[in-house]
Amino acid sequence: MPKKTLSINFPIERVILSDLLPYEVPITFSNRHFYNFIVDNQLKFSNDYFSWKKKDAAFDSLVMLILGLPKSKQIQKIECNGEWYSKVSAKNITPFTIPFTFNISHKTDQYRHLSLIHPRSQIVAVSFYKNHKDLITYYCDQSQFSLRSAKRVAGCTYVDKKSLIEQFDSDGENIEVEGENYENLKSFFVYGKYNSIFNFYESDEYHDCEGKYGFLSKLDIANCFASIYTHSIAWAVYSKGYAKNNLSKTRSTFPNIFDSLMQQLNYNETNGIVIGPELSRIFAEIILQAVDGEIVSDLETKDVLFGRDYRIYRYVDDFFVFYSDHEVFSKIKASISLCATRYKLSLNKSKEVFFDRPIVTPITIAKKKIADLLSEKLKYRIEYKEDTEEIIKASLHFRKSSLITDFKSVLYTSDVSYSDILNYTLSILEKKVRKILVDYTKIPKDEVVDKQLVSALVNLIEFSFFIYSMSPKVNGTIKLCRIMQQIILFVDDRPLGIEYGDVIFRSIFNGSCLVLENIEVENETPIETLYLLVLLRQLGRSYWLDEVAFCRYFGIVDRKGNVVVEKDLNYFSIVVLLFYVENKKRYDFVKKPVEDFILEKYKKNSETIGIDSEITHMTLDLMACPYISSQCKNSILAANDVPKEFRKKVISYCSTWFTKWSGYDFAKELDAKVSQDVY
Repeated sequence: MPKKTLSINFPIERVILSDLLPYEVPITFSNRHFYNFIVDNQLKFSNDYFSWKKKDAAFDSLVMLILGLPKSKQIQKIECNGEWYSKVSAKNITPFTIPFTFNISHKTDQYRHLSLIHPRSQIVAVSFYKNHKDLITYYCDQSQFSLRSAKRVAGCTYVDKKSLIEQFDSDGENIEVEGENYENLKSFFVYGKYNSIFNFYESDEYHDCEGKYGFLSKLDIANCFASIYTHSIAWAVYSKGYAKNNLSKTRSTFPNIFDSLMQQLNYNETNGIVIGPELSRIFAEIILQAVDGEIVSDLETKDVLFGRDYRIYRYVDDFFVFYSDHEVFSKIKASISLCATRYKLSLNKSKEVFFDRPIVTPITIAKKKIADLLSEKLKYRIEYKEDTEEIIKASLHFRKSSLITDFKSVLYTSDVSYSDILNYTLSILEKKVRKILVDYTKIPKDEVVDKQLVSALVNLIEFSFFIYSMSPKVNGTIKLCRIMQQIILFVDDRPLGIEYGDVIFRSIFNGSCLVLENIEVENETPIETLYLLVLLRQLGRSYWLDEVAFCRYFGIVDRKGNVVVEKDLNYFSIVVLLFYVENKKRYDFVKKPVEDFILEKYKKNSETIGIDSEITHMTLDLMACPYISSQCKNSILAANDVPKEFRKKVISYCSTWFTKWSGYDFAKELDAKVSQDVY
């Protein structure tokens, strides 16, 4: 069976694994170890108190650091069912935390601003899910339009064994998948109707509407998450008038608690919500479902009926409107605009798209052509031993130059851009590479076969990097890394010889370096390229970046013998830098300036050090980092107001927080990313 169903036996804290992180965090970052820490130590938030299993004063100091609470807060000692716990009140503290906002490439000359929320806020969010999971699914089930809404708490997860990079040579048949400890959970809730907008495009529902109605228009909410007014969730649940006129009655209700949570984790902002976590999509969904309902009611007053005159589908903030009469559509569009405005939202006029029958988009046309092109160009011949399934010979020929020309031709004739079809193309390439490599592991060693294979793989690597470099984004980077990691594992497993192995690894190295050199950066290192640094780490010592390229990338310069960090490196960049250099002698000269930069960062943020998500995450990761000095760690803990006598013990309590400094498995982390992909 290609897929395996696993029962989810995780406690409520599994929300931390699935719903509270942006998908686009670096490949080195994971909440799995933080999840283990809070579960093992029963760190919880309930009834305005934080509590955890009692150990000693040093451990209490560590938890207070995680929560961003001052050491002046009184910690109580309580007994419950024979166990001792520490407990601290959440009253009379700074009620909000500051999310760590980072940028990813979105469109040409545009970034998306994603947020990593503070550990304290994540623990509070766990409590919110525990108390309100049923109301979440109830209020996410009020719309006839929605294609993606929480239906019920997930009871199982699905693992596509054949898609795993780990042990790809087994073709998925003998891969052992952990059951109870399988931590790459996709979401806390089961979602309906479609887990991807592309599944909707290929559905009977979509085709039925195409048959019934003559036209399709796509509309979307402008800057949806950044425009959401948090108080409007109460309007969505109760109506605007009731919510405004009954503030005291609604203060302890579900929408107001949700409103408060979204403010508290976002620096007390009411205008806009953090972008990235599934939690934010749920918040937006409840508001947009109320908009949906008002659209239906408003159109009914104009004798425009749902199912008769039109069908609307909404996927997050995108509306798909099927209709047969342009006058009817004018009323529909006006109604959507009116009802959205009631919630301080507006339509994005620049993104309106119209189709008539046959309703097929340029992207759909391009995808079909690309699938055909890759099927034609990536053919290989296999010869089997007579009357058996034993492979005795294979031949593979693949030239990148002709494929690049044909690929460009598809884009030109279909009127689409690289960014429109990059993910799709890389997904096809990944599957084809996997199939080729699995088949070639079964072929007896042969010099001619190896030479053909190496030539084909090099051309495929160069083609993959070429199309990726035209529009480097996180999703595409993950797919590119999956292709390269499968090739790396194949080379490590099959004795191709040093010369052939070097040709392949050199091709991956050159492709990665070219992207690192050419990608436009301002004052921070792009998330996309941080993935490539981790990919380069897999190639081994013969393919380390030279010192000049490394320093240029991270903004490290020599000022008359004084090496300094000039670029404003953020938490992710600092951690990946240290993860890459490890204790390599080649990069010893950067350790001191990087440590100086880190400590200066703490000084600059001294006023908000406890509630700043970036600083708190960085503190925990650097405590466990084996590549910085004990003096630096001591200074970091001093900046966090950890008593001197506790510091050594605080460091010893956990060897891994968000970055796995030792025993890191790139293939496993890439497989985890596939399970976490959202929409």
